[in-house]
Amino acid sequence: MEDLAARYANRAVRSIFIYTREAHPGENLPPLSSMEDKRDHAGQFRAEANINRQILLDDMAGTAHHAYGLLPNMTWIVGRGGFIHYKASWTAVEDIEEALGNALTYQENRVAKQLVPFFSERAASYERDQERLRVGLIRAGQQAVDDMARAMKNNKTAKPKSPEIAPGGTGNYYQPGEDD
Repeated sequence: MEDLAARYANRAVRSIFIYTREAHPGENLPPLSSMEDKRDHAGQFRAEANINRQILLDDMAGTAHHAYGLLPNMTWIVGRGGFIHYKASWTAVEDIEEALGNALTYQENRVAKQLVPFFSERAASYERDQERLRVGLIRAGQQAVDDMARAMKNNKTAKPKSPEIAPGGTGNYYQPGEDD
């Protein structure tokens, strides 16, 4: 995301990171108990992950996290007047760059070309950076490593969900769950 933010820094785009909670707490980085802890963890994260974007701290109640969907790694592109151009349950840089390009094209041409916005919904995927995940878990501590190993084992042994009929439509779709 840092490279993407830098490439668009000279455009009408501002990229921020909202630090909500420890995604994988462990003995080295335990669950947050104060804003001081949160500030310290966010500072460590900034240094270790080379984050140049502004980092905003959510409050201890997780007000922003709740307002924006409660998922661990969401991305939103919000335009002028609060128009939501893009919302994703996971940060996938290539997908975000495409959506950002579309949002900027709309903003720059909406009046002259009489563009009409519409919403679409789709499923996407990305290949997880296993090394980056490993480093993050080790940073948090052995408890985080063990918790992730248990989650991965449970995910592999979970029964697949049956397809459902799409609301208002015909045909099947897969409904992702917490263990996906």
